[in-house]
Amino acid sequence: MDLRDRREKSNAREDTLRNILGGSRGSKKGGRSFAGPIIIACAVIAMIVAADYWMNAGKIYRGVEVGTIALGGKTPEQAEEIITERTTGALKEIQLSGPEEFSRSAGEMGVDFNVSGTVDQAYAVGREGNLLDRLGERFEAAYGTVTIPPDVDYQPAKARVQVENLASRLDEKPRDATMSIIGSNVEVVGSEEGYKTDVAATMESVDSAVADMTGKAEIVGNVLKPRVDTRAAEEAGAKAREAMSGEMVFSAEGQKWTVTPAAIGAALDVTQKGGEYQVSMNRDRMRDNLATAYAALTVAPVEADYLVNGSDVTVQPGQIGMSVEDEKFLDAIENGIFEGERSYAVPVKKDKPELTTAEAERLKPTDLLSSYRTNYMTYDDSAGRVRNLEIASGAVNGTLLAPGEVFSFNALAEPLDYAETKVIVKGRVDTAEGGGLCQVSSTLYMAANLAGLDVIDRTPHYAELPYIRPGFDATVWFGAIDMKFKNSSPGYVLVQEWVDDAGYVNASIYGKPSGIEVDMSSEKIAEYDDSEGNPVTKWVTYQKVTKNGKVVFDDVLHTDTYKYLKPAEEDEDAATSAEIPTTQ
Repeated sequence: MDLRDRREKSNAREDTLRNILGGSRGSKKGGRSFAGPIIIACAVIAMIVAADYWMNAGKIYRGVEVGTIALGGKTPEQAEEIITERTTGALKEIQLSGPEEFSRSAGEMGVDFNVSGTVDQAYAVGREGNLLDRLGERFEAAYGTVTIPPDVDYQPAKARVQVENLASRLDEKPRDATMSIIGSNVEVVGSEEGYKTDVAATMESVDSAVADMTGKAEIVGNVLKPRVDTRAAEEAGAKAREAMSGEMVFSAEGQKWTVTPAAIGAALDVTQKGGEYQVSMNRDRMRDNLATAYAALTVAPVEADYLVNGSDVTVQPGQIGMSVEDEKFLDAIENGIFEGERSYAVPVKKDKPELTTAEAERLKPTDLLSSYRTNYMTYDDSAGRVRNLEIASGAVNGTLLAPGEVFSFNALAEPLDYAETKVIVKGRVDTAEGGGLCQVSSTLYMAANLAGLDVIDRTPHYAELPYIRPGFDATVWFGAIDMKFKNSSPGYVLVQEWVDDAGYVNASIYGKPSGIEVDMSSEKIAEYDDSEGNPVTKWVTYQKVTKNGKVVFDDVLHTDTYKYLKPAEEDEDAATSAEIPTTQ
């Protein structure tokens, strides 16, 4: 008990005794009237004090305790023996109980008890201080308890080192349960709780164990729970085991494939989220397991094609392709794999080619729709020009056009090399590479018209030419002027063009019968001289189209103007190129 506490208690005792004696300190009023009772009270107290003195002579007053040890009525020698027994027995070590039991010597915990000093403090209760202090302490001990702290040299820092060392042994992080897949087996390792020592709270318990001389302290701490417990891992393991409970069998198109439990396990993903393990199927790895099945069931469609031999067209069969309906297939596996489903039909989608064999047979050109020819002997039958006629005719010969496809003369003829021969350049006759190509395009132009096909690009020549009737011609100029027509028939058409030994360029078009018949005619409707006195003619071309005996078109197709063709010597400005017309 420190000096301040002793003073406070002394003041309290003085007040108590004065109240008992019937007055307060410094009071004079009515002093004479109370003198008698005070003298009597003091005499009684003196007698009580004397009796108490003789009863407790040489003994510690009753009600006095050191820590939790009652020493009242004991002589100092007896008290010293009791405390010595405690400090060399129970307090020889500090016992710490908690997750584990530990004991540390008093010296290790920084505790050194002064037994004699402690007994002296206990014996001094009621015997030291002024009269009021002594009386007050005796009164308090007689009717209550006076607790005297032991006289001890205690070093908390030393005790804390021991507590922290214990904490390092006890503290452990919690261990999550784990679940792993090894081959076709599932391995689950259970969770373990962790522990965290509260060093400050434990030190408070050690301090109390020293102060009350019990030597019993508590290790205070918290149990740390794992994020994933054993139950969660076992549930996930059960799910994975179900997925790997046997081979998976897949079938399609009369074939079968199997996936082993180990391969299934390799296709499973194990993830941890929110204290639970999630087991799911990895679609990419499962697809890899089924690579053989995918390869066998993935066949690219093959388009049907035509083999042309003259005017004979035969169908080269196509092939229906197939492919696995990937998302549908993997959805089915994902939905069934954890439910024990072991057999699956692989959903296969048939991929038809754009042109199937049956469609190719239906659209195959079988009938001659039209033919037209022009005589090259009437204009220029030189070897170079005839060779150009053969090259250009060969470029377009055997061309197949699908319904709706557009034919371009320049696209086929332009890439080839031609001989230098007679051409029309800037309204005059000249020589250049490509002479004769316009006769090939004009002959095919008329065959396309007579076949009932839609001509979408045609330009007349600059002047009338002897190998074809005016209005029936179609000139070409690489990079500028083309002759094009569209296959507007219900099937494929075969374009044939060739040069024969009789002096003709021939064009024929084969296709499916469409019931269309076409008549073409042209007539000169005007003839006059231009400003230079050169003759100019104007021609109108008519077309009559009948379908299944009914006239669907009978009108003017186009009107063309043809100018005078100058001899070469009349124009000094020569240029070499293909035939250059002047359009209407």
